[in-house]
Amino acid sequence: MDIIELWSGSTKALVSIDGGWLTNVSDDYGDILFPKRQLTTEDGSKKQRGGCHICLPNFGPGGLSDQVQHGFGRQVIWEVGHKTQSEVTLELPHGDEEYPDLSSQLTYALDGNSIKMTLKVINNGSDSLRIAPGFHPYFATIDGEGQVSIDGERTDIQDLEDTVFHSGNDKTLKLDKRMITMHSDELTTWAAWSDHLGNYVCLEPTYAGYAFEDADDAPDDQLLHPDESRVYSVSITW
Repeated sequence: MDIIELWSGSTKALVSIDGGWLTNVSDDYGDILFPKRQLTTEDGSKKQRGGCHICLPNFGPGGLSDQVQHGFGRQVIWEVGHKTQSEVTLELPHGDEEYPDLSSQLTYALDGNSIKMTLKVINNGSDSLRIAPGFHPYFATIDGEGQVSIDGERTDIQDLEDTVFHSGNDKTLKLDKRMITMHSDELTTWAAWSDHLGNYVCLEPTYAGYAFEDADDAPDDQLLHPDESRVYSVSITW
């Protein structure tokens, strides 16, 4: 079961165990997320874009941690732990070679015109682990959509090639065809971004933005201590 299908009313979500990737969410009015696909840049390189993926253990660059951009979570095969018609929990018993003692659970839960995404991490080792995760949703736009509104402020999509960060528990993203509202108690640094390869704009909830770029010692709130667990969640409503 490589692709898991979830339903709630007329809303459908597709989840891949490859990367734990939410590859699409749609309803009777079309796509909420830009469907995951491979796109080609001007220099001919291939990029995976669309849906929503976890950024684990880091959002953005890995800095001196040896982690790749957005971490290893989206690059590994997850196991199906529990599934209902509208909800699935994926499990990752171990991380990569830098995080062998990190176990993770990723839950996607549909509820009508909303979806809740939850990451739970547990440190099963004897050393503290640096964790500053995030989620990376690609919201579908229409052909020629040049501006979006974030919390009531109009922004040219063209200006989001350089990531713009926002803060707060709640965010509103107004598109030509959708009004998206988002909430998180833990992931309160939001990255607005688009690279213009397709019809999408991203508003990404993160724990601390590009935290791993900071080469200094990690603050305690980014350290997952032995036997400690943490939960990070975000809800998206349209």
